[in-house]
Amino acid sequence: MKRLQHLLLLLLALAAVACDGGDRDRIPAAAVRVEFASQAMWDQYGVSGSFIHRRFILSQKLPAGFPYNLSSATGYGGLMLVTNEHAIPFVYDLCCPVEINPNIRIEFDEDNFCLRCPKCGSTYDISTGGPMTGAAKDGRYFLQSYQIAPYGTAGGQLIFR
Repeated sequence: MKRLQHLLLLLLALAAVACDGGDRDRIPAAAVRVEFASQAMWDQYGVSGSFIHRRFILSQKLPAGFPYNLSSATGYGGLMLVTNEHAIPFVYDLCCPVEINPNIRIEFDEDNFCLRCPKCGSTYDISTGGPMTGAAKDGRYFLQSYQIAPYGTAGGQLIFR
């Protein structure tokens, strides 16, 4: 009986260690595709420099004047394109993983250089999407992240899932 208890404890410990430490899939799956056809388009609508941010919400035509096309999609709650202190761009769904409501959208916190949910108050690290404070930290809920890659031959970028 003692051996069985030790084996069970060992299996539980291994299961705990095997976890990656957070939930990254709370936001419902949604299509993501935003094309920056050229470097000039990225310069106008993208982000460069430290702590620059821009929201992309297709249903609201944000940012104003952005040339969305038929294949464009901006995720579940919209997209937050943001740079960290090293000017490296990251893309997250605007939907807070605590609230899971596409109309409750994270915001850039100018005072603390992080992302913040205006409803639950949870804050998130720009470089990882990881929870820093609030209910998101308690539940280990990460922001849903998306990819950025070079696109086309004119220095463009593509945001995708």
